[in-house]
Amino acid sequence: MSAPRTPGPGALSPEASPELADELTRIAWRVDRWIDPGPASVVAGAGVAAVVAALLMPWSTRGAGWEVLVGRAAMGPLPWLFTVVAVVAVGVSVLALLTRFWPLAWTAATVTGVGAVTGLWAVWSRQTAVTGTDDIGPGLIVTVLGVLVLFGTWARTVVACGPRAPHGPPA
Repeated sequence: MSAPRTPGPGALSPEASPELADELTRIAWRVDRWIDPGPASVVAGAGVAAVVAALLMPWSTRGAGWEVLVGRAAMGPLPWLFTVVAVVAVGVSVLALLTRFWPLAWTAATVTGVGAVTGLWAVWSRQTAVTGTDDIGPGLIVTVLGVLVLFGTWARTVVACGPRAPHGPPA
């Protein structure tokens, strides 16, 4: 008869496997909350820079995007709504890029999607405005394009991350 085998340093003992499985599940849940956008982060950063720069550009003969945001340039409710959504989209996108937190990436994708729709509505509202008030400046177009780039980047990033568990870590 041979002596009882002792497990080596890499072997799991039957007593340790439930605890180890719980710990590995907790670690996997923590890791799943983070994203790695890779080269898409450069595109998202360029989109953020384009939107910020476009807020300083003229949106019409009435004023720049920041003036629409603060109410100094009256262009109607849809351009103002788009400006608010674009600023929120920039903020959430910057936070998602800095933290790489998965729920923030989903929030950025959602907000930029809403921003893309409201941006197209804002352009449409300016094109269908009463004659004499229907001017569209380059800042509005660049802002819409920047938000569309951000939406495409965040949508692709969160879809590539795959489905997530709907519940928190095990107790």
